[in-house]
Amino acid sequence: MKQNVFLYDGDCSFCTDLALKLSQRSMDQEIRFLSFRNLSTEELKAIHPGLDPSVAQGNVQYVLGNMRYPGFFAVRRLSHSLRGWRWLSPLLYLPLVPILGMMVMSLLKSFKTRS
Repeated sequence: MKQNVFLYDGDCSFCTDLALKLSQRSMDQEIRFLSFRNLSTEELKAIHPGLDPSVAQGNVQYVLGNMRYPGFFAVRRLSHSLRGWRWLSPLLYLPLVPILGMMVMSLLKSFKTRS
């Protein structure tokens, strides 16, 4: 079975809010949005061999087929199928945007998890 899974940390309010917003905007009905906290290590490994709780805890993860996209790259990959945001998707591939995107996601996560 081809994997199409977006994993997030259900104990992180930023991650949960992000997953909820992405799931509401996603036009791809086959993407499963799951908290990795509800999955065993074996279930994570079945989704992708490189996944375990320590990896999933650090960043959201998007697994499409046998490819795993962490953090900003997960959101960027998913952006192709987001209602209202698809036109922005090509901009996320410009030089330096990934570095800025990773910094912004890290900052947002740190501010959101403090409250």
